Amino acid sequence: MIISKAPVRLSFGGGGTDLPAYYERHGGAVLSVTIDKYFYTIVEPVKDAPVEIVSSDYQLHQRFPDMAKANLSGALKIPKAVLKRYGVASGVYMALKGDVPTGSGLGLSGAVTVSIVQAVATFTGESHSKAELAEIASDVEIGMLGRPIGMQDQYAAAHGGLNYMTFTKDGVTVTPVTLPDGVLNALERRLLLFHTGAQRDSASILKGQKKSMEVSDASVIATLGVLKEQAAQMRDLLAAGDLDGFGRMLDTAWNFKKSLAKNISNPDIDGYYAAAREAGALGGKITGAGGGGFLLLYCPPEAQAEVIDAMTGMGLERLPFCFETTGAQLTLDHTGQFSATITPEGYLLGMRAVVSRLDKDQIGRIADTIWQARKEDRQIFIMGNGGSASTASHFCSDLSKTTLVPGKKGFRVVPLTDNIPLMTAWGNDAGFENIFYGQLINLLNPGDVVVGISGGGMSPNILKALDLARERGARTVGMSGFSGGKLKDAVEECFIVPSDNYQFIEDVHMILVHLIASVLRERMARE
Repeated sequence: MIISKAPVRLSFGGGGTDLPAYYERHGGAVLSVTIDKYFYTIVEPVKDAPVEIVSSDYQLHQRFPDMAKANLSGALKIPKAVLKRYGVASGVYMALKGDVPTGSGLGLSGAVTVSIVQAVATFTGESHSKAELAEIASDVEIGMLGRPIGMQDQYAAAHGGLNYMTFTKDGVTVTPVTLPDGVLNALERRLLLFHTGAQRDSASILKGQKKSMEVSDASVIATLGVLKEQAAQMRDLLAAGDLDGFGRMLDTAWNFKKSLAKNISNPDIDGYYAAAREAGALGGKITGAGGGGFLLLYCPPEAQAEVIDAMTGMGLERLPFCFETTGAQLTLDHTGQFSATITPEGYLLGMRAVVSRLDKDQIGRIADTIWQARKEDRQIFIMGNGGSASTASHFCSDLSKTTLVPGKKGFRVVPLTDNIPLMTAWGNDAGFENIFYGQLINLLNPGDVVVGISGGGMSPNILKALDLARERGARTVGMSGFSGGKLKDAVEECFIVPSDNYQFIEDVHMILVHLIASVLRERMARE
C-alpha cells in the first residue's frame, strides 16, 4: 500500500496571472502559503483485478475493467487521467479523501492531482522531484483534461511552504520567502479562515478571464498586471516584517480584484467582508478565483474575538489551520513503512481501504469453525508472537467471557501465550520454535481447533505447532497479512489482511477478534 498526501494553499496575491494565456506573454507572479489540510491518495495492488476507485468526498465507488476505454469526464476524471498517463490499466485499488470540501478556493484540485501523481508514480516504480510532480500535475489538468486553470495550485501543493512563484513561457520558478525570526508564526496567528457555505466553480470564472486574455482585452490584462505587482508588494511587506501593512494590502488587492469579473464576489460575500472589517479585520479576500468557498481574513490579535463572533454569528464556520512547509509527501511507501508525518486522517483512510477489501464470507467460515468446536465440546488453542501474542490472549479472553450468556455452555479456550513458566521452559530447554508445540503435546485432541496469528505468516513456532495440529486431526485457522507467508498453506482457513503494513495488519486482526466474538455471542443468545 502507498499513501500520498499533498496540502492545499492560501493564495495571497497574483491569482490569475498564472494562467498560460497571460503569463506566456506578460509573465505572472503569485504569493501563497500551504496549510495543514491535505488531500490523501491510497494506491494498493490487487492481483488479477480491474481498476477500482473509491472517493469519500463524492461518495463514489467505481470499477473500470478496461481503463483504456474509460472516458476522462465526471468526478473521477483526474484519477482516471493519471492512471492512463502512467499506463496503469488494471490490478489497482485507489481510495481518495480530502480534508476540505470541493469548491473551497484552497487549490484543492491541484492538491488532488499532485497527490494522485505521486502515489501512482511510486506504484509504477517512478520517482519525481517536487518540480516534476508539479509539472506533471499541471499537464494532467491543463493538457490532458483541458481545464482553463492556472498552475499555482500544483506547484504550491508539490513544494509546500510560503513561496513567491513566477511564471514565464520558459518555465516556473518557486522561491521560498525568507522572513525575520518569528514573523511567520505571527502571520499564522493573524489569519482567520471561514467557510461561507457556498461552493464555487473556479473553472467557470477563470474561463472568462482566459477568453479575455486570448483576445487581448486591455482592461483585464492591465488589471492582472496590477495584481502581479501587488503580489510582489505583499512579499516585500512580509520580508520586512510589516504584517499590518500586509493585511491592508490584502484589502487593497481584494477590492481591486473584484473589478476582474462580476462573479468574483456577490452580495453575501460583500456583507461578510464588510462585517469583518467593521469588527476589526484589516483585510482579507475570498480564497481562489472567487465566488464562494472560504473567506480569509487578516486580523490583529486584539480584534479576533470580535471578528470570530461576527462571522460565526452570520453562520460562517471557522476552519482552524497551521502553515505547513513540506508539500507533497509519501506517508506510507511501497515498503509498507510510515514516515514521521503520518496524520490521523491518513492512517484512518489507510485502515478504511484495507477493511473495505476484507473477505466477509471467510470471516463467517472462521466463526462457524469455532462455533462447531463449542457444539462438539472441543478445545480452542490460540497463539501468536509479539503484538500477535496480545491479540491471541485478547481473543481467548473474549471467547471465554465476552461471549458468555447466562445458562449457556461457553467456549473451552486456551491461550498458548500466557503460561510464561512453561513457555520459557520449552524455549530454554528445547528452543523457541517449540514454545507452542510443547504445550500442545499434552493437550491437543482430534477435532480441537488451533488458531495461529502471525503478521508475516512465517513464525517457526506457530508453523511447528500447526504441523502437530494436522497430525492430530485438529482443525486449523490462520490470521496473517502480506501474502500469507507459509501460514496460508499450513491451515485450512487463512484470513489474510490485504496489507504490507504491520500496524494495519494487527489492527485488522483485533477487529476480526471483536467481530467474531460479537457474532458468536449473538448466536449463543439466540440458541
